[in-house]
This record gives sequence, C-alpha cells and structure tokens, in this order.
Amino acid sequence: MKRLALTLAAALTITTPLTAHAADASIAGITGAGVHNAYEQGTFPWMIDALESGASMLELDVWQNFLGSRRYQVSHEPWAPANNCSSATTFSALRTGSRNQSLEACLRNIKLWHDQNPNHAPLIIKLEAKNGYDGRGGYGPAQLDALIASSLGAGNVLKPADVKGSHASLDAAVKAGAWPSREGSRGKFMFTLITGAFEAGNPFDTYDTHHEYADYLTGLGGNLGSAMMFPTINGASATDPRVGENGGTRAQWYVTFDGDANGWFAGDTSFYTRNNYLVTMASVHNVAPAIDGRNPTVQQGQDKVRQVAAKGATVASSDWTNPAIVGFTVPRG
Repeated sequence: MKRLALTLAAALTITTPLTAHAADASIAGITGAGVHNAYEQGTFPWMIDALESGASMLELDVWQNFLGSRRYQVSHEPWAPANNCSSATTFSALRTGSRNQSLEACLRNIKLWHDQNPNHAPLIIKLEAKNGYDGRGGYGPAQLDALIASSLGAGNVLKPADVKGSHASLDAAVKAGAWPSREGSRGKFMFTLITGAFEAGNPFDTYDTHHEYADYLTGLGGNLGSAMMFPTINGASATDPRVGENGGTRAQWYVTFDGDANGWFAGDTSFYTRNNYLVTMASVHNVAPAIDGRNPTVQQGQDKVRQVAAKGATVASSDWTNPAIVGFTVPRG
C-alpha cells in the first residue's frame, strides 16, 4: 500500500506540468529522463518497478547468441543472464518468480505492464547490442525485429515506417515534422538501437550494429513496416555525423543520436534541434554543476533535466530511479 501511495503521489506530481504546457507537443519537442541499464537489480528490484517509475527511456543491454549460446541474453557481462525481469506470466506476479531471464521474458514483462496500462506515455527502449548481430547463426536484424513484434505486438511499436509515411525518406519525414505528438503516441514503444561497447572494441567484427541495421532497412524496400527499431549513431558531434561509414544510403535512416552528455555540451547542437532529430544525452549528472548519479535531490534532478533540455536533449539519461525525477518532462529547448 505504501508503494502504491508513493507511486500515485509521484505520478500526480510529474504529469501535471506536462499536461499544462505540452499536451500536443511532438515527441521531438519534449525532454524526459531515461534510466541507464534499467534492467539491473541494483537499479530496480524488478522490471515492473522500472516501468512504473514513469521514465521516458529504459536501457537494456542485449547479447545475441554470444559464443553460440542460442539465446538473447539481458546482462552487462556475457557469461550469464543477470537482470530484474521476472519469469511471471501474469501482471499480478511481476514482483515474484525467478529473475535473470531472457530478453523474451523481459519483453513479456513489458507487455503485461502495457496491457494493464494501455494509455501509458510513449516509452523509449534503448537497446545496446553488446556483441552485435549474428546473422549466420540465426540472430540477425530480421529475427530480433520478429521477436519484438511477436512479444509486444507490432501495432504497439512506433516504427520507422510509421514516421516515414509517404515521404521520400525517414530523414525527410523527420525534417518535415513527421514525429507524432506525445499524446498521440500514448501506448507506444519506440526502440533505439546502438552498437554495443563489446562489438565496437572487437577487432574481428567490423560491421557495427547501427550500420548493419541501416543496411537492412535499405534492403527492406516495400516491407519497411516489419522493421521495429531506429538505428542510432552513438557519439556526440557538433556537425552532421552521417559521413564516411555513416553516410551514403545509411544516412537517411539516422534520425536518432546518442552520446555522452559532456560531449554534447562541448559543442553546438543546433544541427539536431533544427532538424527535429532525437538526442539522448548519457550520464547527464556529470554535466557541470555535477550532481549525484543515483540519488540527487528532486530539485537537482529536475534542474538537470531542464539544463540538458535547453541544450537540445530529448532524453536525459542517468542512473536515477526517483519517479519525481525520471518521470519529469519539460519542453525541449
């Protein structure tokens, strides 16, 4: 009962400002807070706690068929599943059962929560593909898309095709203001996909996830509607990073960007705000004046969200868990 009372109180505190000032704003016009590695038990005891926090973004680390494991594993390290996802198959049991489950189980937890809260605010699921795809082993882009679609329901996911519509490209659509409104996206999930740290440092893997998925999108042609994720360039840049290996036919698919917050603050972000691109700023607590990365005061946390919103972030990511902070939203800019 105490948990419920606190959750309701926090919800009333954090949703009123959004309704008052930005009910019809595009999802590119709102800045919310995200939780780094939201699957870790030290962050939230259960995945349902993460979902009920009101966060605008939850990050999951995924290993795909690592060393032939034949599984989608959610964990920071590759050796065994380590997460707060429950083995439960009903909503009421999501704080019971065994934890350390597969990605399939994590998605089932999310769907059970969604079914009980079909009008929830749009939620970004940031996937860090730790070791990248293994298409030859049956763990390629199409297989992960199919898992997301079957687990959550394709209609519950905001997809590249939904945003692109009849525009010549996804990039053209976003520049034309085609992102849906936040209110119109209630009940939706959006997946952003970044190349994992392990893959980026693997000298034997030269086909980064965000490149592979962009190429996959290009190859889908008229079947673009089957794609569930937005490939995301990771690394703050003051200028258009869609050059070199990020350029060519891949460039049209990159409308979401990620990187360390201090990197973003070191340069100009007007390229991203001007073109309606989504920007995740990670470790925002380190931006001067630095604050605690886990338990700042509510005022400190909300002020930090405001600070990075003014710099052009759409997601302010840290390790915070307080609903009064992670559920807080402000206009971008």
